[in-house]
Formats: sequence, structure tokens, C-alpha cells
Amino acid sequence: MVKNSCIFYLVNDNPIHINRLYNSLEYLQRNFLDEYPYPVIIGHEGISQIVIDGIKQRLKGSVYFYKVNFSIPDYPQEILSQIPERFKGHWDESAFFSIGYRHMCRLFSGQLYKETFFENVKYLLRLDCDSYLTDKVTYDIFQRMEETGSVYGTVGTDTDMDYVVEGFGDACASYFKDKYNFSKPTTMFQTHFDLTDVQWIKSSDYMDFYDYIDSTGNIYIKRWGDAVVKYQGMSHTAGSRIYLFGDLPYKHGGDL
Repeated sequence: MVKNSCIFYLVNDNPIHINRLYNSLEYLQRNFLDEYPYPVIIGHEGISQIVIDGIKQRLKGSVYFYKVNFSIPDYPQEILSQIPERFKGHWDESAFFSIGYRHMCRLFSGQLYKETFFENVKYLLRLDCDSYLTDKVTYDIFQRMEETGSVYGTVGTDTDMDYVVEGFGDACASYFKDKYNFSKPTTMFQTHFDLTDVQWIKSSDYMDFYDYIDSTGNIYIKRWGDAVVKYQGMSHTAGSRIYLFGDLPYKHGGDL
């Protein structure tokens, strides 16, 4: 067990999400926490007592509930005036990325590590409501990070959509200059499993990169997502200290 490490979910009160969260927690408890009883943190903007009780019923160990207070940063008016209330998705006429979704992107891009609640945390594993450890995990995920000297852990990469990275590659090239030699700006980590050394990242060049990205306002204006931000930031600052959990019995998406 690695002291001061935890697992973090961000949840809302959507019944579909809550049901998936319950399933995720049951798998997590049975396939990991029974052997490695790390605390679980439930981040939320407000959830009912029924949901809180349902979460507690599915976890045997320590669980904490953390109120997240989302708001658009105090950007200059020229940035604020460009932020759309709804960022339209191209796959469906009625689909869009809400302000709340973009708050989440900002949180997981870097803002989470500035929260005083997490100031003493060593490793933080972020999971989505539909992240599932589908079978017994035979080792301590956090200890594996410590043993390998890793500062970031992932289950792999994927590709984001072109229309949500508009201008992102240019911003990365401008920031990293001659060091910007990585793949397309659409390349992203699968951040539904996102394991970060909080103590390292808070004092690293990654946070300078995050602050730069955040200052553009384009997480809100253009829906630059945490997955592409994490990929470019970690690839440039963590380098070989990124660990691939390629052997985990893990699935993301939908119901189990």
C-alpha cells in the first residue's frame, strides 16, 4: 500500500451515470479494494442522500464525498464573449458539450491538482462512472507506479475528434517550440483511467503548460479536452516516466 493514495470519481445525479457508478464500484471493490483497501473520493456538485447511501453500501472501506465548485475562470472579457453556452457535437443534431462538460475538462486537465483537498495526496487514480476492473487485479496498481518510478499511468492512447482540437497543435508548438515533436494534436491518453503522481505534477513543468492552455480560454471556447492536454503535457514533461497498464482486466464504456 502506498500512503496517501486514492481513487477519484466525478459524478452527477443522472440515473444512468449513477447506475453505472454502482456497477463500477462493485467491480472495484471485488477485484481490487478487497485486497488493496485504498480510499475512494466521490467528487460531485450535489448528490442526494439516497445516492450517498448507495455508494456507501457498495464500498467496505473509506469513502469521502468532495463538493466540487465549478465556475468559469475570471478571463478577460474578450475571452468570455467567445465562450458558447453549447458547443455543438457533429455526430447528432441534438448533441452538444455543455459548460459542465467543459468544467470537467478543465478540472482533469490540471485544476484538480490545485485543490487544497488533495494537497497531501501521493497518487490519484481517476476513474469514470463506466470504468470497470472486470477481473481480479493481481498487484497493487499504486505500488507498481512507485516501484517503476513512474509519475503517470495510463491504459493506452486514442484519437480525439478534429473539430475539438482546433488550434491546439499550434498552441503546443508555440509553447514547447523546438521540443514539439510528438504526434498529431488529436492523440490523447485514455483518461477514463488516469493515474497521476500529484506531488510530482504540482511541482513540474506540466502545470506551467496547463496554466498556459487554461489562459487561452480554449477549453471552453473550442472544447480542448483533458485527454489531449494530458497527452501533450505528460509526453513533454514526464517522458519515460509514463507507465502503461497494458495487463489490467479493464473495460470502459457502457454497462456491464
